[in-house]
Amino acid sequence: MMIRQRFLANILPLVCGLSLPIAAFGQLEMSKDAKFKVDDPKFTELQSPEIQDGNAKSFKPKDWLEVEVKLQPDRVRNEPKDGYLDQINVNWHVVVKGQDRKNYKISKSVTYVNIPVDEPVYVSIYISPNTLKRITGSSKASKSDLEAIGGEIEWGGKMVGFFTYGQKAGWWREALKGVEATSKFPLLDKTQTPFAALWYDRYAEVQPKN
Repeated sequence: MMIRQRFLANILPLVCGLSLPIAAFGQLEMSKDAKFKVDDPKFTELQSPEIQDGNAKSFKPKDWLEVEVKLQPDRVRNEPKDGYLDQINVNWHVVVKGQDRKNYKISKSVTYVNIPVDEPVYVSIYISPNTLKRITGSSKASKSDLEAIGGEIEWGGKMVGFFTYGQKAGWWREALKGVEATSKFPLLDKTQTPFAALWYDRYAEVQPKN
């Protein structure tokens, strides 16, 4: 298996064109029962993996864009005796700059299960090669493609952490001038990508679809 990945080291900081109030979010309403330590989003360009299985087929690997966040419970009231939280939800929001001079906000909620309270895990979201090219017009992932990233971590129906990049926390809750919210372009969780089985123990388990 050959995977080429290039970290987008120069992706910070982005200069965003979103029009937001200065105090877009105010004070976050965090859960009183738990708090998570959440790192800033990291970005990685990944090529589709080439798997040698004896049935070689010719294809040219394309570029994916991965957004990854490291998190860990920092404080949990009434911590479970087995040391695991049943599940958490992560609400992802990404604004991508389109080739048509529009900005597109795409969102996805992902449920993760069996979250250890004593060690960090990573959660991630992906933009496929075809989605990237359709929006941006380019087959190469670039720092200029992303205007903003943001999200909230929920446990027990309450927010226990958040992350943001490119704008102040809570921008995703505002009506953004020049940004079109759409479901036409999908965000994908790790199980929906060719990387599903890779680096498995690094990532939180995505709740299986029934």
